[in-house]
Amino acid sequence: MKKVLLLMSVLLMPMFLTAQDDEIDNLPFDNEPLRDDSRSYFVLAGGLTYDFLMVNEDNLNSFFDMQSESDFKLSAPIQLTGGQGVTGIPWVKNLRVGVFGYGGSTESEISALSGTEIGDGEAQNSLTASLFGFSVHYGYVPFEHFAILGGLNAGWGDVTFETFSASGEMKTDIASDFRMDRFEKNYFFVMPNIQIEYALANFIILRADASYNMTVGQDENWTQNYLGTNSVNPDFDLSGLKVGFGVMVGLVNF
Repeated sequence: MKKVLLLMSVLLMPMFLTAQDDEIDNLPFDNEPLRDDSRSYFVLAGGLTYDFLMVNEDNLNSFFDMQSESDFKLSAPIQLTGGQGVTGIPWVKNLRVGVFGYGGSTESEISALSGTEIGDGEAQNSLTASLFGFSVHYGYVPFEHFAILGGLNAGWGDVTFETFSASGEMKTDIASDFRMDRFEKNYFFVMPNIQIEYALANFIILRADASYNMTVGQDENWTQNYLGTNSVNPDFDLSGLKVGFGVMVGLVNF
């Protein structure tokens, strides 16, 4: 009897399995797409920036022979202050574009001057730089409220070198003669950039960044005293490492 039951079970098993396959095909399974669990980055904000541009000092002090004297030397870095505004692109995940502008200056010491065409007195050099442009970055969010961004800044700016001399003390009104030479030119730059951002709240971001500023084009000559031109120091540029930090306020989602 046991042998008969065993034989019947073996014969009926294929029929049972086939029936199960037919029922599985009729079950209501939905083909749902896989979810993307990576964190998204989106901001719509603006704020202040404070940066240091580390221009090569030999380049910075190559305008005139008198700059070889330590008292007239300009020192790096150039401190830059300004602002920026950024916004995410809703239809491209984690992509951000923005605008920025900042500027700053560096000055030499006021130093004694002798044997010039205006006589004995004091002199000082200064250099002022400004940068304006656009930025594009892609954000990666390793964990909540913290983002790493890589991208590019590009734009234009101007640099002005001025030398002042007076036949007396520059900080008083007793100077009998005064002279100023002003040299100005425009330039274009690109700046590979990496940033780290931390959202203190849904409306405020602290950021730090590092870039390398590269001059990619500039006027051939300097405009001297607004009217003439001068070919002094034709290879001068503002290439160099830039580091900075800032704060932004707005809509924050990362």
